[in-house]
This record gives sequence, structure tokens and C-alpha cells, in this order.
Amino acid sequence: MSLKRRNGIACCLLLLAAICWTFGYRMVQSGSGESGIVAASYSPTEATTYPTSIPATLATEYIPNETTPADETVEETNGGNKFFGFLLCFVSAASAGIAVIGFWQTAPILGPDGVSMLAAIECTAYDTLQNVEYILWTSTFLTLTTYANILTGFTVLFALRELWGWIRAKFSLSWCLAYRIAKRSPKPQLSLLVFVGWIGIGYHLIWFGRRNEISFWSLIAATVFCFLCLWNYGADLEHFKQQLNSFQRGLPITVGDGAFAQTEAQLLDVQTQHEEAVRTAVTSERFKVELISNVSHDLRTPLTAILGYSELLQKEALSPEGLEQLSRLHQKAGYMNDLVESLFELTKVSSGVIEAKKEEIDLIRLLEQTTGLFDDQLTQAGLSVRRSYASDSIPVVTDGARMHQVFANLLGNAIKYALTGTRIYLEVKETERSYLIRMMNTASYEMDFKPDEIMQRFARGDKARSTKGSGLGLAIAQTYTESVGGKFHVAVDGDQFSAIVELPKTERNL
Repeated sequence: MSLKRRNGIACCLLLLAAICWTFGYRMVQSGSGESGIVAASYSPTEATTYPTSIPATLATEYIPNETTPADETVEETNGGNKFFGFLLCFVSAASAGIAVIGFWQTAPILGPDGVSMLAAIECTAYDTLQNVEYILWTSTFLTLTTYANILTGFTVLFALRELWGWIRAKFSLSWCLAYRIAKRSPKPQLSLLVFVGWIGIGYHLIWFGRRNEISFWSLIAATVFCFLCLWNYGADLEHFKQQLNSFQRGLPITVGDGAFAQTEAQLLDVQTQHEEAVRTAVTSERFKVELISNVSHDLRTPLTAILGYSELLQKEALSPEGLEQLSRLHQKAGYMNDLVESLFELTKVSSGVIEAKKEEIDLIRLLEQTTGLFDDQLTQAGLSVRRSYASDSIPVVTDGARMHQVFANLLGNAIKYALTGTRIYLEVKETERSYLIRMMNTASYEMDFKPDEIMQRFARGDKARSTKGSGLGLAIAQTYTESVGGKFHVAVDGDQFSAIVELPKTERNL
């Protein structure tokens, strides 16, 4: 059975119970002789004979004690009404029991705070109707009081069903009306305004309903419930902060049933999508590494054969033109072999297939050894190196082989593109938490590119491609530097090109 149909049947049974109890209880009272309400109009004179605290329309006409035949007839009539009244009361109790217990509430409608507020409003309205009837001093409005009694009975039974469902829900504050209204608010600040507004309305209604004890305490209960919901809202906020922290740390997220359940669900979706994207990226990177590895392996064999045969042919007696062509072939094959090896190594390092082997090395000694390997090329290019070191010896923990490749790529890049007769400046500075290695040279061409562009793979500053190069030198330097925990970037200032490597200090240097 659907929730709407279940609540509809229960409300019909509650209304039936309220109607039966209203009329049944009146018949029982009439039959017992406790109050005999006569449907007649009373004059002001007659009305004055009754106590001023009882409305004239509800006044009892007292019957003399003398027994007459007419009295016996009345007693027989009252006896029948009393029986029928008890029957209606029984039907009322049965209907109420079926509605409250049989069709017990599985989801909140008003909640305990809403029921309390409703009870307060109903009590105030009931008192108002009685006062109106008392002022008008007529039995015309007797039916209005009857309707008010039915409404009161229905409200009481509705509250019982609501509270019974709340008890079965183990007193969950999520049943409270204020809490559910705040939960649907699109922004947290609006949720807080709901609680504040609810409490403010409760205090104002307390002031108006202070003359009615039931209304007063109902409003107090509604306000207390609202404070409890506000406390629970704080717990929901704390749970959301924990899930946000878990998201930032990459830990699993749990979605609660509090005020931030929707936001937590969205956060979980983002985490799921992120994990899926990471898995896709890892799979793609693996595929790329495997592809380049297979292609490199397939290219190495023919390139090695070409290089070997070209070296053998150079020993043969060939014409000058043939030797020149053979030399060009050997150079191109060597260039292709170096390109394949560089691309293969770059892909493996960037994908994390090969982990960095960190050890303590002397940074200054590594720079000097790398620079010494290029002495002949520096001399041929008409370049000189000017050094500025922060210290004669700088110990750092890093992968020496990879950093050697980084500095070699930077020196080779400077030799290719530096203006003949200029200087290459090699500088090492010390900061609070790292060492900065800067290599600067004067370019022999116009540098009409941005630093970010030159860092891309296969990107070359010499767009005319008048110099040899694969466009992977700076990309390899960046990848290798980042793989050991360092940072790499370039800077362009006029015709001055700078490559900066930042390596973190070791613990003993901090």
C-alpha cells in the first residue's frame, strides 16, 4: 500500500473516531443525567439563574426530584441514548486504534514540533469559538461548538498517530518539521534562518497563548524540539566536514541522512567520476607506454642494422660523393636512434614505470662533471661558461643519473641555440627550503614564443629548424626534475633564455 493511500485511510478513521466520540460522549452524559442540554432559546432572565462561569447555551436545566410519568418516559429515552452513546464511543476507540496502531505512520507529516504547534493553535481557536458563543448568548452557534469538539478530537488523535510513528522511528529528529524544512533549503544559511524563524514564531505564539495552559506548554515543546533540531543540524554539519576532509584525502565517502545528505551525495558522485577519470588516464598512459615500447623495440632493430652497415660501408673504397651520402645516412640514422631512445625514456619516466633512485650527491660536483663532458662542443661553438655557486659543496638527496641528464639536456640546448661568442651563465642559489640552479644564455634567434609553449613536447624555439634538435630536451628536463621531487620552469627576457631547476634541501640542510 502506498504511503499516500495509507495516510488517507488513517485520516478518515481518525475523523470517524472524532465524530463518534463527540456525539457518543454527549449521549452518555445526557443519559447519565449529568448534563441535559435543551435545544431551546433562553431569555436573559432565565440565563441569569445559571452560574456566570457557564455559557447560557451550555446551561443545564435542572429537573425536579419528584417522579412523574413524564419522568419515567425521559429516563427510558435517556437509557437508550446512553447505550447508543457507549456504542459510538466503542466505535470511536476501535477506529482510533486501527488508525494509530494498525495504520501506524511510517513517514512524518508534521513531526513532534509541528504537532505541538498545531495543538497550540487549535486550543487557541477553540477558546476563541467558546468566547464568541458566550458573547452572542444564543444556541444558534451550538453546532459550531460541536464542530470545534470534532476538530479537537481529530487533532488529538492525529497527534497520537504522529507521536506513535515517531516512537517507532526511535525518536529520530529527522521527523521534526523544522528540520525537514531546513533540509530542503538550497543553502545552509537559509536552513539556519528556518530554525531561527521557527523559534521566533514559537515565542510569539507563547505570548498570545499564555492564558491557555495546554497551548502554552505545546508551544514550549515545539520550541524545545526546534532547539534539538538545531543541535542535530550542527552534528550534520560536522559529518559533512568529515566527508569533505575524506574527499580531499582520497578516502571513501559515506552519505548520511542529515541536512547535507544531498551535498554529500553530489560529493560522492564527484569522487566516483574522479576515480573513473584517474583509472581511464592510467589505462591510457599504460597503453601509451606499451605502444611506444613496442614501436621503439621494432625501430631499434632496423636502426641498429642501418648504423652497423653504414659504418662498414664507410670503410669501403667509395667515391667522394658516395662517402658524403653515406655519412648523411649515418647521421640521420643516429638522430632517429637518439630520438627513439629519448622518447622511450621520457614516456617511462612520466608514467612512473621507472622510479627514481635517490641518493646523496654533491650538486656542485655533478654540475662540473656534466659541464666537463661538453668542453669540446663549447669550444667549437665559441661559448664559455661563467659560474656562480652559493657554496663549493652542496649535498642533496636526488637521482644523480636523472639530474645529470637534465643538466646535459640544458647545456646541449644552450650550445645549439646560443649566439656564438657569448657566455653561458651557470648559477646556484640557496633559499630557505631549496637550491635554485639557473642556466642562462643569449639566443641566436628571435624568441617569439611564450615559456609555456617551449615546454611542450616536440616544441622548438628555432621555428626555422636551422639547428638540430628533437624538441624533447626541455620536456625531458622537466619530467626528470619533477620525478625527483623538484620543480622546473623557463623564463624569457628579451634575447636572454633561462632554465631554472629547483631541488629541495635535505633534512640536514634545513
